[in-house]
Amino acid sequence: MKRFWVLVLVFLFAGINSAYAEAPAKYRVAVADLIVSDLIPEKQAEIVKNSSLIADIENAIRNGRKFELLTRRGAAMEAIIKEQQFAASEFAAGDAAMSGNISNAQSLVQVEVLQFSFGRSSSKVPNLQNKYKISDYCSIELSVQIIDTERASVSAVFPIKASTSTGQSIANAVGSASRSVLDKTLEKAAGTLANKLSDTVFPITVIAVKNQDIWINRGNDSGMKLGEEFEVFEPGEELIDPATGENLGSTETLVGKVKVTRINPKASVVQMVKGDSALVGVGYILRRPVK
Repeated sequence: MKRFWVLVLVFLFAGINSAYAEAPAKYRVAVADLIVSDLIPEKQAEIVKNSSLIADIENAIRNGRKFELLTRRGAAMEAIIKEQQFAASEFAAGDAAMSGNISNAQSLVQVEVLQFSFGRSSSKVPNLQNKYKISDYCSIELSVQIIDTERASVSAVFPIKASTSTGQSIANAVGSASRSVLDKTLEKAAGTLANKLSDTVFPITVIAVKNQDIWINRGNDSGMKLGEEFEVFEPGEELIDPATGENLGSTETLVGKVKVTRINPKASVVQMVKGDSALVGVGYILRRPVK
């Protein structure tokens, strides 16, 4: 009996240790300070420079839960350096903030605003005094670079466009454009960026095939939409540049098209709309069709 209880305790401690085991480290990314093109008019440039765009991008990346997000904002880095200097002083009790303890980002997200427009259009209503037709608008165009910090190489470049506008309404004065139009546009752009970042670092991949149901590694935190369609590719042999030895990816064979039929928190189900699910295997890659 004594031996029995010893074994029970051993299994309990093993279970506790397993439960508290460290989770695998997440891929580390940081968003660099915003770059705004000199071609944007000064007043519009000031609006986007002082906007929440970088904060929206960081929130979208964080909400996706696929990355460890590191800060590279100037003010935050200055505060961290001051805290490290304090930690190294005689007044500090511990060394948690000591210099050299900051993790490096594996990829840096560099965002440049190429085009930005935010405002209100208006026209006077004929035959009515102090009545105006008004409509608010906002549009933004970004160029995004994903930089591999280990090799100092650009691993991906992609454009992002987002816009929002309101229908016409009647007002007693022209006034200023609604801030909500700006906020919606920036949130759209940030969400698209976070999804493209995920697709760049972690391609949408088949993780299981159960009869007609094909499970993929994307959930409701990754911008998946019911009814959205993807092309499915079978990965092939690696492509190596004979001149440089650089790995250029792998050959891919199109095997069909799928549609999202169910979205779970961390995984989704797709079904074939063109092709045979029996030809799809674990590790196959999904890509959004090029428009």
